Amino acid sequence: MRLLASLLALLLIAPPVFAEDHAPAAFDQNYSAMAEVDAALEEALAQDKRLLLVFGANWCHDSRGLVGHFQDPELAATLRDHYVTRFIDVGWRDQNQDVIRRFGVAALYATPMVMIIDPADETLLNRDEREAWGSAASTPVDRARAYFARWAGDIPVAGGVVESSLVYQAMMIEIDLFEEEEGARLARAYLDDGRWRARPADERPEDFTARAEEIDEWRRHLPRQVAQLRTSARSMVTDALTELAGDGPVSGETVAVFDHQNPDLHLDFQPHESARW
Repeated sequence: MRLLASLLALLLIAPPVFAEDHAPAAFDQNYSAMAEVDAALEEALAQDKRLLLVFGANWCHDSRGLVGHFQDPELAATLRDHYVTRFIDVGWRDQNQDVIRRFGVAALYATPMVMIIDPADETLLNRDEREAWGSAASTPVDRARAYFARWAGDIPVAGGVVESSLVYQAMMIEIDLFEEEEGARLARAYLDDGRWRARPADERPEDFTARAEEIDEWRRHLPRQVAQLRTSARSMVTDALTELAGDGPVSGETVAVFDHQNPDLHLDFQPHESARW
């Protein structure tokens, strides 16, 4: 048991090395990538392409797995024709945070994180799907082909009866603000984690392993919590509209009456409990 505990602690402290032939090391530890992003935005705008930023690290199996997918001839052609691509090294998720925040994201939850950006106004197009490639190494390449081909084309405008409700939109804003605040706290935790890992082992806090585990659990829990909040908000509004419509269909008129009533719908926000961050 003592040996097992030591091995687990070592895994938390030292980044693993992956050397699969299909997963090249594309992240160059450029921890000041903003100027590179500026140049890439100009290049994408001049070429009428989208900017594709891949935030990851060479120690990350899935980051290198996605880079491996990019070597597929069909996918490589899509990327060449429709995107200007840059790989942004995030270290232990504590580096290049200014680049992440530039596009309205407080913190990343998993590596790799993929941002597809319209260079004309720097809009992050795939905001709700930016974390979709956290398991890239085990995701079939045909899904990657379809994904990047879809985002290379015209992006359909999402929306429906529920989405047209001002009450629903206000709830979405509440959730966005919660995620922004919690993400900023998580980003500060990443900075602490990076500083600890840079120290010799005998200079780290005594509870370093426990802190690292707490951060890891937090980054996994937060996106699940946000997704659940969005599901709850939609269910609340859908149920209220259905009840208001009675036996009739839910229509624009139903939404107008519902918004005029301005019902007090409450979501269960649960910030991460920690005295450290």
